[in-house]
Amino acid sequence: MTKKHTPIPLFLEGREKGNRKMKEIKDKITETLKVAMKAQDKLTMSVLRMILSEMTLLEKSGKEFKYIDAVKGYAKKLKKTIEEYERLKLPDKANEVKAELAIVEEYLPKPMGDDELERIVAEVIEANKFTSKDIGNAMKIIMGKYSDVVDGKRVQSLIREKLSK
Repeated sequence: MTKKHTPIPLFLEGREKGNRKMKEIKDKITETLKVAMKAQDKLTMSVLRMILSEMTLLEKSGKEFKYIDAVKGYAKKLKKTIEEYERLKLPDKANEVKAELAIVEEYLPKPMGDDELERIVAEVIEANKFTSKDIGNAMKIIMGKYSDVVDGKRVQSLIREKLSK
């Protein structure tokens, strides 16, 4: 029996495209945490507290950062954990972490579709006349513009595929 997590309150919903104000996502998470606390939703509270903890660590590091980086970092950790549990054949644990990941993904920008990503990769390769030796340069251009909405591994595999033809 899995308990549904507390959804993002309606007044906080909506994913903005492009640059976000630095504190906006942190404020959204804090407000949702308050709602989860009132609803006594332990899973959502736990996940949101972990994200806020990641944000606090970034703030104290003294380095320049975006709050969304904390959310992405936590999502990446959860994905690795899921892979590890699946490798160890522990489906119950993997499902628990998948539930956490579903909550975290609500705060991530909507990922770019495969068709659009393929089009962008093709345009960058053609516009710059890249060869198979220029994979790093192509990655730098694409990830520089679209790092919030694309997966680096997916971009790299598409670039390799396009350049090998």
